[in-house]
Amino acid sequence: MRLNYAGALLLSSLGQSLALPTSSSTSESSLIVENAPDHVRPYVIRHHSHARAVTVETQLYRFYVTGPSSGYAFTLMGTNAPHSDALGVLPHIHQRHYENFFCSKGSFQLWAQGDDDTQQTRVLSAGDYGSVPRNVTHTFQIQDPDTEMVGVIVPGGFEELFYHLGSNISDTTHSPYVPRSGSSSSAAGPDSTFITTLESYDVYAKLSFSPRYDAVNGTAPSGSVWHNGANELGKVGKPYFLANGWSPKYLNSQYGYQIVAPFVTPTQSQDTNYTLSTISLSTTPSSVKVPTWTFPGACAFQVQEGRVVIQIGDYPVTELVSGDVAFIPGGVAFSYYSEAYFSKVLFVSSGTEGLDQKLIAEGKAWDYVTFPTTW
Repeated sequence: MRLNYAGALLLSSLGQSLALPTSSSTSESSLIVENAPDHVRPYVIRHHSHARAVTVETQLYRFYVTGPSSGYAFTLMGTNAPHSDALGVLPHIHQRHYENFFCSKGSFQLWAQGDDDTQQTRVLSAGDYGSVPRNVTHTFQIQDPDTEMVGVIVPGGFEELFYHLGSNISDTTHSPYVPRSGSSSSAAGPDSTFITTLESYDVYAKLSFSPRYDAVNGTAPSGSVWHNGANELGKVGKPYFLANGWSPKYLNSQYGYQIVAPFVTPTQSQDTNYTLSTISLSTTPSSVKVPTWTFPGACAFQVQEGRVVIQIGDYPVTELVSGDVAFIPGGVAFSYYSEAYFSKVLFVSSGTEGLDQKLIAEGKAWDYVTFPTTW
């Protein structure tokens, strides 16, 4: 088996000190950054910015939110890669980290198996999601030649593994990934020194794991519901998969329309203490004032479709387009709205009382991926 792996600004409720924009600090005066900061502060980072990119074989990893930039609340990373006939990572578990896989474009196959459970696999395409809680064996394989995975890993700091394994990249064109072929030879199994090194980063190899290759219509075992019926969020500690548009949704009509599709709620995250959702937005009616929000936990938006305008604290209003990420520390006021007729964001929040949960609590169950046609 070939392996590749590897507005006002407030103080955070966690007591983190925030850097305020001042005329004497050029690095802090701009909301837009090229790399995630090494401390907690509001920022926007553009899609395919350098984001301390590293390559591992043919995969290119960018780190839009890191441990230091989020106060170790979560890591948000993008992986761009071409098709591969090899597994992208060594089958493994994490004992301390909850890992989330979201497909932005292209497709990849994800395998997951908890203790004494039946091994599950799905082929994820754009908008699909896979949940890998702690102590679940997992691996993936890139399917399409233009694939982008978004990884949300809790707690933050998991990027240190990739800094150790990867090669730094410096490019002037911001290409999604380096156009080159991977090695066609089979790699030898990892030695004991390498395995010990991985364990220091909370990666515990499961060398006896054998991925199943009997998927039909992108799913196995047979009879699994995938892109042909309703998917439900999983039980605590168990892996699960949500097909785009087939999972529970909630419509909030307070400020225009927002449709929340939760991926991880407090029920699933338990002591890892975070939530993860997509939020689809309409424009805001002229009669509605865009609200300003403040939450105790840090949060981040990544635009998947459309255009979203955001203001964070006293920083200038900034427009986000596909792939751009905005990070908001806990305790910092922000507002946002959709500039496009339809926009969609991936949203992650530290804590259990973030924006997605508030929108759900003040909304209603909804069967559709689109909002009503009249206000």
